[in-house]
Amino acid sequence: MLIREAGILFHGIPIIFTSYHRASKNNLNLVCSSGLMSGLLSFAECLMEPVEYFESDKYSIVFKKGMIKDLFRDEQEIVAFIVIDKDPRLEKFLKKTILPLLEKLLRKFIIQFNGCNLTKVGQFEPFKTTINKIFGTGTQTLEEKVVSLFI
Repeated sequence: MLIREAGILFHGIPIIFTSYHRASKNNLNLVCSSGLMSGLLSFAECLMEPVEYFESDKYSIVFKKGMIKDLFRDEQEIVAFIVIDKDPRLEKFLKKTILPLLEKLLRKFIIQFNGCNLTKVGQFEPFKTTINKIFGTGTQTLEEKVVSLFI
């Protein structure tokens, strides 16, 4: 499962986001696609119990919700997400690997930014290093993994 993108959404807006392998060559509007992703998640959860992921012909988007306190100490919902290539083994790895990684991402983000002004997204830029550490080699293609063995 190749990781394409990972990040955290706040009210449908990506406050921290890392793209490893673009899913498309087209220049996509990140805010619009994140808003759509958040809207789909909200709509789906109105119809059924919590949604863990969406799947398309090529990609799967996995979600994990969390709560963080903002600058005014109000509880706010944030959503960690990961976009991966579609894989028939998703169900097998979902609870064992993927959701625990998203929980870890949320936990580290909440510890580091609890009580912050969540609308000032520039402060989150250094957190990309944490995202990269959490997802590690899942962000590399097979060729990149082989090359890294020889460096």
